[in-house]
Amino acid sequence: MKNFKTLLVAAMVLLTFGSFAQKTDYGQVFVSQDWMQEHINDDNLVLLHVANPRTYPEGHLQGAISVMPQQYMVARDGLYWELPEEESFADSLQSLGIDKNSTIVLYYGGNSHAPTFRFFYTFDYFGMSDQVKILDGGLPGWIANDLPLTTEVPTVVAAADKIRLKPSKKKFADKEYVLRAQRKDKIQLIDARRDNYYSGSEKGDYKRGGHIATAKNICWEDIVDENMFLKDRATLAGYYSGIGLTPKTQVVSYCHVGLRASVIYTMARYLGYDARLYDGSFNEYDELDDSFAVENGN
Repeated sequence: MKNFKTLLVAAMVLLTFGSFAQKTDYGQVFVSQDWMQEHINDDNLVLLHVANPRTYPEGHLQGAISVMPQQYMVARDGLYWELPEEESFADSLQSLGIDKNSTIVLYYGGNSHAPTFRFFYTFDYFGMSDQVKILDGGLPGWIANDLPLTTEVPTVVAAADKIRLKPSKKKFADKEYVLRAQRKDKIQLIDARRDNYYSGSEKGDYKRGGHIATAKNICWEDIVDENMFLKDRATLAGYYSGIGLTPKTQVVSYCHVGLRASVIYTMARYLGYDARLYDGSFNEYDELDDSFAVENGN
């Protein structure tokens, strides 16, 4: 119950200050809480509660299925949180009842939005951007708006047909692409980690502190407000333009393992940028030779 009580306290704060007004410019990536209320009974809706499964029995949206993105990630070449194999992911989607006609809505069922954004990236990479959306505010916002929860577990019926995925390498970056980005003015690396890691003031377990050479910093936590709703579009756009991006700049995001980088990737897509995610992120880059340079400071 601890997690639920934490969310309830957050909801009380929201109600007190009235700061959970919804936006109208959600674009193609997000849906509002109002939209969710209107469509929660749609026959083709697949609603996914993205969080530690311990949060699910404490209360979730009607019809939501409990998932953890880790279930659909793999370890590969000493790295973890890597994209799954195409066939495996297609099987997983079929077992969740997802087919080519489904509208998929992801929401964060806890106090971190990053896993939900990572799941969005996975769908996007496999060519499903037209079918998948993120619920702004997630479960904390739903509670704040005093909307109903349930503890009932829906019956999940596998889809009759397996969906045909279309992986796009244009949404993925490997270490060689990172080197290319360092030489191209129209490609900008963005480090999604906190400033202490970006600047190198904290090294953690890495051999080399700092950030990938030429990278700028937008912290993944800065995308949402204290109530877990998206900040307004102008503020978000300012983060990207403020580091020198133009509408023609391609974004390549990274973090520690590729989880929080998905927040910066998703917001870049939301704002209209061409975007890729460096899945190996700093965990891989730190192990490479000195031709893969790092920098310190801001």
